[in-house]
Amino acid sequence: MHPKKLNIKPRGLRRAVKPWTLCLIAHLALPHAAALCAEPETEPSLLDKLDISGSFDYETYQYPKTPLFPGQVEQNHAVRLKFRTETSLGGNWRAGLQPFVRYDFVDDRQSTIRLDEGWIEYARENWDLRVGNQVFSWGQMESVNLIDGLNPRDYRDDIVEPAKIGIPTVRFRWKFDDSDLSFYALPYYMPSMFPGRYNFYSISGGPPIDNADEKFEAQGAVRFFHAGDGYDFAVSYMNLIEHTPLYDFNDVGVLVATPYRAERFGIEMTKVVDSLLLKAQGFYRIPQIELLKEAFTYTVGAEYTFPGIIGLSDLTVFTEYFGTIGSGGQVRFQLLEDSLFTGIRWTANDQVRQELEVGAINNFNNVGTYLMRASYTRNLTDTVQMNIAYTDTFGFFVFPNLDEDGDGAFLARLRYSF
Repeated sequence: MHPKKLNIKPRGLRRAVKPWTLCLIAHLALPHAAALCAEPETEPSLLDKLDISGSFDYETYQYPKTPLFPGQVEQNHAVRLKFRTETSLGGNWRAGLQPFVRYDFVDDRQSTIRLDEGWIEYARENWDLRVGNQVFSWGQMESVNLIDGLNPRDYRDDIVEPAKIGIPTVRFRWKFDDSDLSFYALPYYMPSMFPGRYNFYSISGGPPIDNADEKFEAQGAVRFFHAGDGYDFAVSYMNLIEHTPLYDFNDVGVLVATPYRAERFGIEMTKVVDSLLLKAQGFYRIPQIELLKEAFTYTVGAEYTFPGIIGLSDLTVFTEYFGTIGSGGQVRFQLLEDSLFTGIRWTANDQVRQELEVGAINNFNNVGTYLMRASYTRNLTDTVQMNIAYTDTFGFFVFPNLDEDGDGAFLARLRYSF
């Protein structure tokens, strides 16, 4: 007898054998074939690639003895928003963004909106090219990095530790094993920003201020940096318009800014010896203005950390001396001549990350001239930080009718980090 043929139509086979059944058979028989049945992976969107971090602040400044001149504000209340993100654009391309917003409820001249970073970068193994608004950091001084002159400063944000303002730049960096050589083209001049005429730290003491204008101007710099075994050094050259102009009153009582171009030949050195950090930096400046002469301005400093002084807490002491060889002409807010900075920082290294800092700059040319700040910081939660600070000055700024008869300024700030 002939065996009976099974009468199974192809259509019935398609109905009887489901896709998941085929996947199960493939998984049991050929484990490596399971990937064939997996859901297809989707390419992350640009938004998913963004790594955003930043902070939102509320701050208030209180000035005990004000007004010192008619119209001077007696307090400031402001909010600030700052965040930063970098993302890969695929291949060798990256981009970065860092906007900054500050709104002052009392003095609108303190308010600002700007883009400190907004750049695109193409990077290879041994070099990279970055174009757009950028912020740079040269030097490692604790108090004032005089050699760090590529970016203008926002003294409205903080008169002692001003924020850097991003500036349009084309930077090409050639990278070696322990070194890099960077070239900077800066086609646009931006002056540093100072507090308004009625601010507690007004540089005019009330009269109108005619600030320098932004403008297109060819500027450039080059810097070679080497990182060694506990020893770093750098040499640099700049040809740019100084971000801090010269200020003087005209015949009608207006404080007028005069920008000027200068060349700088700079050098930086740091050396680590156990818990001791030695630092030195300086630059020879050739100003292209008759009011200032050529001079070599330098800073030498040291910091030492005492670990575990109380439990896990550390204590760091600082000292830095600012000197000038040659008569450069003192322009405060810009050059410190014959001045000494001393300071201490106590870091608790505890769960709330307490930190206490006290520092002062004393000027020996004008005996009794000083700037002092004390600051305490701690976390209230994992994302909220509190900072209180007190700043006092005497004879430190350009014009003596600022806060020289006052009792300094108190700051209280709450910061939410995300």
